[in-house]
Amino acid sequence: MSTPLEIQFTDVYSPGGDDPINHWISAILVEDEPKIDSTIYHWVHIRDAEVAQRILSANNMTGTFQLCGRRAWTQAMVVNEIKGLWTRFQNAVEHSHTIESLSEVPSPAAVRYSGERRRPNLGPLHDAMIACGTDGWRPMTTMRVGLMECIAHSAEQI
Repeated sequence: MSTPLEIQFTDVYSPGGDDPINHWISAILVEDEPKIDSTIYHWVHIRDAEVAQRILSANNMTGTFQLCGRRAWTQAMVVNEIKGLWTRFQNAVEHSHTIESLSEVPSPAAVRYSGERRRPNLGPLHDAMIACGTDGWRPMTTMRVGLMECIAHSAEQI
């Protein structure tokens, strides 16, 4: 008898979700300082998690897989990115951009985290995705785009 498909989702975030990212955004939008600690996350947007689950299911894959993002993110990296994106959003709405606010700000993805990662083992998921005819486990939603979706959702709520 085959083992059913089981996916253990870690560090998945979504617009309007009940995860640290959305809590940090809620704080920033009301001008509070988000509470952060030293926990490292391997964020992945829910859309990418759902696509992977659909692909594995459609190809009748069985077994247990761990799923999270590939890159390590410190909380400070993500909070700083949220703050920058929120400022740009406000400047756009208020027509108050400056040269500095429109300057290319490097994504936190450009910063290499060198501490201990403790990421779940993505090897089996990657191999299974390749067996399904894809390029492996490669989330497509960039952190910046995902954060903007979460900010836009939260901004609509206030």
